[in-house]
Parts: sequence; C-alpha cells; structure tokens
Amino acid sequence: MQLEALVMFLTDLARKKKGIFILTLLVYSGLIHLLSSIEGQPGVQLFENQDKVEHVIAFGVMACVAWCVLRIHPLFQRAWLWAWCYVAAYGAFDEWHQLFVPGRYADVADWMADAIGAALAICLLEYLHARGKFTPLQKPLLQAS
Repeated sequence: MQLEALVMFLTDLARKKKGIFILTLLVYSGLIHLLSSIEGQPGVQLFENQDKVEHVIAFGVMACVAWCVLRIHPLFQRAWLWAWCYVAAYGAFDEWHQLFVPGRYADVADWMADAIGAALAICLLEYLHARGKFTPLQKPLLQAS
C-alpha cells in the first residue's frame, strides 16, 4: 500500500540523522523555486485544474518534510502549526516570485492549493503520530509486506 510505503520512507529517514530532514527541506524548497523560475507554463494539461492538484501534492510533500524537521526539534511545541506556516509562507513567496518570471503569473488559487495540500499532509501525519504509526526518530511500526 502506498500509505505504508510513505510511512516507511519517512520513518527510515528519521532514524538516520536529524540533519537529513533539514537538508531535504532546503533542497526540496530550492527545487520548487527552480521549477517556478522556468519561463512560460511547462507541461501538458491532462484535465481541468491539474495545476491545483500538482500544487496540493508538491506542497503536501514539503509539509511532510517540514513537519518532520520541526517535530524532532525540541524548541517547537506545535510542529504542525509551524510546518503549515512555513509551507503557506513559502507558497505565497513562490507566487509573488512568479510575478517576475516571463510567461508566469501569481494566482491566489494556487497559493490556496499550496496551503490546503500542506494542511492535508500535516493532518495525515498528526493522525498517524497520534495512533503511534509514525514517530520521527523511532523504529518503523509498519512493516513492509
């Protein structure tokens, strides 16, 4: 199951070193910035609002990594809130940045998709964490079949 694979992947990353999450978050954030710097509208639209689905997925993944970074750091009491704020702010910055890229434009609906994707991902991680299915820096509770 894909959910189990995601949980296994995140748990495996968490067991290695805390720094891998920070590096992953920085690299992923840079990748999104790089992709949003491409002139024009890349890709083919397969269905209506495909770009919104892409935003939900891309920023949901960013939220997962941000949640892990903040969850394992003792200074952050409400990791879910700080992770969502980071991703939502990054999404707003990304949309603003696109105002200066030829052929691109800023769209509030894209930013809302970013924030919704982050919220959905964080809710899933908080749910799994509350049920004991995923805790950063612990052995995986779900075993691959």
